[in-house]
Amino acid sequence: MTLRRLTPVALVLALLAAACSDDGGNTIDLGDGFAPAIGEIQTEPSRDNVVGLTYATFDGVETRFDDRIGTPMVVNFFAEWCVNCIREMPDFQLVSQEFLGQVDFLGISIDKATAEAVELVDATGVTYDVGWDPSEELYAHFRGLSMPTTAFIDATGEITLVWSGVLDADDLRGKIGEELL
Repeated sequence: MTLRRLTPVALVLALLAAACSDDGGNTIDLGDGFAPAIGEIQTEPSRDNVVGLTYATFDGVETRFDDRIGTPMVVNFFAEWCVNCIREMPDFQLVSQEFLGQVDFLGISIDKATAEAVELVDATGVTYDVGWDPSEELYAHFRGLSMPTTAFIDATGEITLVWSGVLDADDLRGKIGEELL
């Protein structure tokens, strides 16, 4: 069995076990689709696209990803308790403005209460669209392994990359160039 077929929890446990073992090797071959780095894990998406998926806005309106198909999209999962999410959100705002009209940005909070998420969005200056996923169903769909998690979706709605870990402005620009443009 390859590590790619393991559940996210089993994958993390396998990585921890491998990191703690003393077999003399310094690297772990995770197979195609995985490129680990310290604190960052890139995974293959669990499903091919976002067609049919929905999310709630902070005021409770159900919104369809289908309505966004036609423009490449960056979806960033965040939470008010996540220090790394807070750290990267101003960079996401900056890059969203640089790619305005070319790439659509969407933030999805996994906070349990919208008040916490709204305060964080206001405090970090985010002006792109935001939604809410308190059940973490969308987060599970995208196979997020840690917070923050960012998904890159092409103009047809295909999920091209899911990145768990911090992305600064330069990293984000690079991934947009590689995956979406």
